[in-house]
Amino acid sequence: MNLETIALTLVLVAVTLPLLVTVVRGRSRAVRAGGFAAWAVASAAIPWAATGIEAPEPLTGQPVEVKRAGYVSSRACKSCHPDQYATWHRSYHRTMTQFASTDVVAGPLAGGVAVDARGQTFRLEARGDEVWVEMDDPTWDRESAGTPPRIWRKVVQTTGSHEEQFYWTSMGEGRKLSLLPVMFRLLDEQRWAPLDGCCISDPTSVQESETGRWNRVCNRCHATHAWPGLDEPEDSLGWDTVAAELGIACEACHGPGAEHVAVNRDPRRRYALHASGDPDDSIVNPGRLDQQRASDACAQCHGVTAFKDNEAYAAWKRDGYRYRPGDVLQDLRRLHTEGDDKFWPDGMIRVSGREYNGLARSPCFIDGDMSCLSCHVMHKTADDPRSLDEWANDQLKLGMEGNVACTQCHGSYLDDAVVTAHTHHGASSSGSDCMNCHMPYTTYGLLKGIRSHQISNPSVQESVEHGRPNACNLCHMDKTLEWTAESLAEWYGVAAPELSRDERTIAASVLWTLKGDSGLRALMASGFGWDTARRVSGTDWMPPFLIALLRDPYHAVRYIAHRSFRKHAESRVLDYDFMDASDELLERTTPAYLEWVRNGAGRRLAARSKLITETGELDLAQFERLFAQRDLRRVTLNE
Repeated sequence: MNLETIALTLVLVAVTLPLLVTVVRGRSRAVRAGGFAAWAVASAAIPWAATGIEAPEPLTGQPVEVKRAGYVSSRACKSCHPDQYATWHRSYHRTMTQFASTDVVAGPLAGGVAVDARGQTFRLEARGDEVWVEMDDPTWDRESAGTPPRIWRKVVQTTGSHEEQFYWTSMGEGRKLSLLPVMFRLLDEQRWAPLDGCCISDPTSVQESETGRWNRVCNRCHATHAWPGLDEPEDSLGWDTVAAELGIACEACHGPGAEHVAVNRDPRRRYALHASGDPDDSIVNPGRLDQQRASDACAQCHGVTAFKDNEAYAAWKRDGYRYRPGDVLQDLRRLHTEGDDKFWPDGMIRVSGREYNGLARSPCFIDGDMSCLSCHVMHKTADDPRSLDEWANDQLKLGMEGNVACTQCHGSYLDDAVVTAHTHHGASSSGSDCMNCHMPYTTYGLLKGIRSHQISNPSVQESVEHGRPNACNLCHMDKTLEWTAESLAEWYGVAAPELSRDERTIAASVLWTLKGDSGLRALMASGFGWDTARRVSGTDWMPPFLIALLRDPYHAVRYIAHRSFRKHAESRVLDYDFMDASDELLERTTPAYLEWVRNGAGRRLAARSKLITETGELDLAQFERLFAQRDLRRVTLNE
């Protein structure tokens, strides 16, 4: 117990002692009983003060932050670490999850807004600084006849603030939250949209209820150490889920800070540490950890992990995760490496937000010293000339957007001659950008392709076996797999795999667009809009394939395709919304195809590898043949 706590305890005793004396001297039994009760309540504060732990909040319909198990919140860090606090405060980690208010909700609410989702209309409006939503009563039996009653619920929490934002309502009892099937897209169109329309999920399936999802799943990563408080049975409304802090705050990476705060109240200790330059062992600094444990601080959220057994799951339901920064994560959890739609068939991670799974399979991590902190930095440094907004976008160290990320270890490639000899491309060209070849856009998330964090070499064999695009054909979208295989064989001695006739004669991007599953089609829709690929591949041939993607059964694929298609002149005649009814898509997109034919781009190309005939039209027979081979399996990419 420190001096401050002792002093506070003495003050509380001094304050409550007169009350106790008054109670003892009270003349009536009622006065004595009431007085004893008041004294007991006041005295109960003493042990809470002595331990520095806040008493838990009563059950309410709101999410709350509490101080338990040594967690003290970012507010305790600000006075001693103002610069680090300021950069964290601007980061999207901080705003990942917030208490909802009109200042926090990103979407416009003036006059109210209506969004159709899952067969009903959700109406959101501002009431003072609060946000409310009108919806069908979720407790109404949909099997019964009649119209469901409408109810209003308060939006109490948001998740996301960078590219997308999601909204949680209270269930009215306990702290069980329900996710609205409505989101706001901050980038591109800046629009309200149904949640299902912005995710790769089977459009024909009935979406499961989002009730309790925050309590069961999302709090694991989108808050700083949550205590789920899940009662049995799991359909109970009385779940008492609380967190040390909403969002990803200081203690998510540095561990509980109570001891650090307590011991550093002594100025002699602080000055002695400053003078010696020794690390402060009362707190974890991931930058001073070894490669594995430093990366584990990120992997606790940015990895696909699972409970080791039922006992571990039961313990989590009560007390949250046992992992603390500085621990070895795999001592406490299992790292998933394959088995569902999150992965390509060979185990490479396929969805965003799980970058550690890619890093852990990379030779630079396995055989080298690479960690997440080799490229990323959680606090913008004083010598970084970028604005906080620029830095916050990816939280990269200065210069890590380019080859410096690699040459910090592979120094020989600072020589342009060495680079050209290695890449067979001009030293300053996109073909000599290390990441374009070794970290291509084969991960899907946030309605776009994202760079893979599994560092690998371009491989046609992997494209054939696993259906994953290779780096060469993601830049050279107009080329065939045979062209790539021959280039890799000539330059690097990579054996060319056996290829089908289509793989030898038709551009790989065309095959992936027409035959691929929904996740692969989303990557192609994004790739057609990537400026680097557009410069390398030309663009006149792309509209027919983007138009095909505008008609895709998956709304997210349509959204991405529409964004890419807007770079083409033919988009001027397009009257289209990605949420249009499926039976309207052909009619709405046909004028754009006819405009492409009239423009004559196809006649200038006449490229059979891109299914364009000598008359400048799409080879419909070939198109329909390949389209009939489309992978129609149901895909859900949980980001």
